[in-house]
Amino acid sequence: MDKRPNWIQITLIAVSIAFFILISIPNAKASENIAMVSMFEPDEGVLIPVIQGMITPKDTIKDNIYYFFLYGFYDYGFPFFAPSALVSLPLQWLNQIDNIPILMLTLRQLISVLPMLLSVLLLVYLHDRFRTIRSILLTIFLLLMPAVIRNGFWWKPDGIVLLLSVIVLYFLYTDQHQLGWRFLAAAFFCGVLTATKLVGAYFFLAVGLAIIWGLVKKDVTWKKAIVRSMAFIGIMAITFVLSNPFLLHGLHRTWYINIFRKNADVLSFGYGIIYDRGLRASWPLMRQYYGEAIFIIVTLGITIWNIIKQETRFLHALTLAWFVPLTISVITFSHFKYQYWLPVAIPLFCNWVTFLPQKIRLDLKTPSLGQVIRIILLVIFFVQTILFGVQSTQMLIERTYRAENNAELIFYDLAMDQLEPIGDNTVYAYYDYRLYMPAKQNWVTETSFDLLDYDFIESRNYDVLFLLQQRINDYLHPNAVGVDPESFARARAFYQDAQDGSLEGYILLYRNETALLYIREDVCRRDFEPGTCQ
Repeated sequence: MDKRPNWIQITLIAVSIAFFILISIPNAKASENIAMVSMFEPDEGVLIPVIQGMITPKDTIKDNIYYFFLYGFYDYGFPFFAPSALVSLPLQWLNQIDNIPILMLTLRQLISVLPMLLSVLLLVYLHDRFRTIRSILLTIFLLLMPAVIRNGFWWKPDGIVLLLSVIVLYFLYTDQHQLGWRFLAAAFFCGVLTATKLVGAYFFLAVGLAIIWGLVKKDVTWKKAIVRSMAFIGIMAITFVLSNPFLLHGLHRTWYINIFRKNADVLSFGYGIIYDRGLRASWPLMRQYYGEAIFIIVTLGITIWNIIKQETRFLHALTLAWFVPLTISVITFSHFKYQYWLPVAIPLFCNWVTFLPQKIRLDLKTPSLGQVIRIILLVIFFVQTILFGVQSTQMLIERTYRAENNAELIFYDLAMDQLEPIGDNTVYAYYDYRLYMPAKQNWVTETSFDLLDYDFIESRNYDVLFLLQQRINDYLHPNAVGVDPESFARARAFYQDAQDGSLEGYILLYRNETALLYIREDVCRRDFEPGTCQ
């Protein structure tokens, strides 16, 4: 058998390289410093010091090991932070760890883009083995999907989550309900996935399906099914703990549990205000990143058809069993975010492969009813592909030039002009986290993801406040409902005064459609002309 790559495999390699390079163009832009990174993606700005702390040389080997494994930020698991730190280590050796543009390009490309690319290729291989033109069509389609493009623009764990999810599906399918070593390998990777983000727990239905399928087909006995089920749970649990080694430390385990509880509340209710849930609230984002309603509905129909008719029905059934629980959760029990649906939506859309042409050919015969249906489905597929291509192109262009004429950057420059009379005096400033606030000599800055109120501001005694207009609008919206009604009432009183230009103890020095700049009254009287502080 000829083991040399065929033209389809060579094309897939070329497409993959082109995709990786294309995404690197916007990922190399608008990351001049941590402040700019934080302005565009607040989560990235929070995470940068974590990995820098993990790999910064310490006095002893023991301390190096301690701070690498016990990194103290447990919103995401060690399987995300460890690779992020390791790919950043060469920059540490080269004294480039503070070179934020290079650091962010490295992290986005290797921790987000590369795992997604590998996920897509593994899924395509699972469905078509890189044998026909379907592999090329499906790969291009998935890589053009706005959810994939958007997730490649930031450094978050969702690319790794997608890859681990696909690996679990791969081993569950290739095990072919024998409950052999591949079934146990799926347990291992499911444990790593759950340690990264807890979505791995939603594989319960797919795992149960594999066990039941083996029993129905009489590939396994009841005894083996029970023993391997217990083994799956045991391997998954052990792997979960070993993949998050901080769980072996009592204090850090307590931190993790507290963070887990806090994040569960946030996902269920919202950040300060209650977010809408359900399909109606989720649909705008779902449509933006995953396609039109007819496309998604047809995808579900194709999946069910494949389960009924196709020889590979086990693969399609596993995909649907993985898709259903997590989809119900992200739509019903939490505020929908596009990346939460990524690990189940991408495998589901691969079910289109059974209706894609295996070769390019022109058939002039009168088509049968089945062929007509196939043509209609292909039209839907290719129209959605074109729509994805147009939208993703716009996203790439906007992302590449996002720092040019940016409103937040412009506001910062205008605000600094207004604060010029302060001179070299020390300034203690608060800024909303979506605003630009680079490090500045004699300035101490602080931000918060929580709602503001007078108690917080007075306890800090800030000299100046930078408040984002959009945040004020969100919290003053008539339909906004606070998670905690009492604290939300205090926050709304603060934001209403800010909107009205009448914050107690502060002077509204400047505002535009982007943000507001307040200065404390005594600081204003100290440094500005008397007429300014009225």
